[in-house]
Amino acid sequence: MSAQIQGQMSPSARKFLRGAVVLGLAAGSIFGFVSTAVATGSASQSASSDFEYVTVSAGQTLWGLAESLAPNTNPQDWMQDVVNLNNLSSTDLIPGQRIAVPQ
Repeated sequence: MSAQIQGQMSPSARKFLRGAVVLGLAAGSIFGFVSTAVATGSASQSASSDFEYVTVSAGQTLWGLAESLAPNTNPQDWMQDVVNLNNLSSTDLIPGQRIAVPQ
């Protein structure tokens, strides 16, 4: 909005316009967040129906689990699926940790 038009507006009109812009931005942000959450949730639910849980024992690694649980798959691909499925920040496992693994 140009300074000339803004100068012609009353203070209450400027306040209303500013509030409307802020409200529109907030609503757009919330809508974007909710849309992303719904899309992510839908993908997770469809993928989550095909897994089982494993409790990690001392000394177990994702690579070892991949070799024993999915011998006919590429271990790196399987490990990446496990990391994504469990939202892990690394491939390190902790004894007693319960993780979901693809079937």
